[in-house]
Amino acid sequence: MRYLIIRLSAFGDVAMTIPVLYAVAKANPQHSFTFLTRPELTGLLLQAPDNVESMGIDIKRDERRLPGLLRYTSRLAEEKFDKVIDLHNVLRSKIIRIALRLRGVKSKHLHKPRKAWALLTAYPPLKHKMKLCSMVERYANVVRSAGLHFELPNDNIPTICIPQSDIRVVEERLGILPSERISCRIGIAPFAAHDLKTYPIDRMQILVEKLSSLDNVDIILFGAKGKEQDVLNEWAEKYPNCFSLAGKLSLPEELAIMQTLKCMVSMDSANMHFASLLGIRVVSIWCATHPYAGFLGYGQKEEDVITLDMPCSPCSTFGNKPCRRHDAACKNIDVELIYKHLVENCL
Repeated sequence: MRYLIIRLSAFGDVAMTIPVLYAVAKANPQHSFTFLTRPELTGLLLQAPDNVESMGIDIKRDERRLPGLLRYTSRLAEEKFDKVIDLHNVLRSKIIRIALRLRGVKSKHLHKPRKAWALLTAYPPLKHKMKLCSMVERYANVVRSAGLHFELPNDNIPTICIPQSDIRVVEERLGILPSERISCRIGIAPFAAHDLKTYPIDRMQILVEKLSSLDNVDIILFGAKGKEQDVLNEWAEKYPNCFSLAGKLSLPEELAIMQTLKCMVSMDSANMHFASLLGIRVVSIWCATHPYAGFLGYGQKEEDVITLDMPCSPCSTFGNKPCRRHDAACKNIDVELIYKHLVENCL
């Protein structure tokens, strides 16, 4: 049978589907699986099983509006899929699966825990701070509901393992080959999609300064082009043993360098999920959001979560809502607390 699995965005959410996609494909080699996502996200499918392929849909341009989306759906119909598994359940993915259903293709889709999220993020006394099922397990349950049997791999088994030869090529191009001086590399990914998910950049700079003073450690900075790139380049120039990858590499190349890390320091962001795919330990900093919502990186431990236990937190599932207190006090995490955790537990 041919299965179409849909997850259109975003980077972190697509990364969380990869362990499920690879696990079901390996357990069901008699079937084929096509993963539909945005073209720039197909680079995440590294070392995919032979029965997995990717398909890009440009929801920012050609398939942004309904006519283009319907034309694309007509092309999908020609692929003769037997079943659709929608792991996104947004308007575009609904249109795709409904259009294919009219052509006889059955589907299963994700049911988002909106009521539970609302209780988790409600303001006291309505708040119900409970740990919800992880999104990776929710994705797995949707796939199982389509009649596919599989088990997710053990938490300490990386989903992706990039060959050392590929890693060495990228290291040589960047000029950051390992040396006898270095005992480990620490990754720092200081940005997130929303401001209330982002630890104050001035405090993060202090953390980078403290870590860069350690003689046997290299700091690898991860970020996007533009403003993030400017900030990280400034840090790389200012502090010793500090290197910025922002704007220099493709996604697969960034993942290659990420695999060399001893640990990653990240927000509740895509880089946490990228590192998790590679089996890299992540010390994650959570401000307005909370891992109880189900978005902790796959295989990551709660002992590496750093957050303030405030009565009002979390105030948002995705970090896209304004602070009700108007002071963003959830971001007041002591730099020394993060530094101490890294030194005592990760180095």
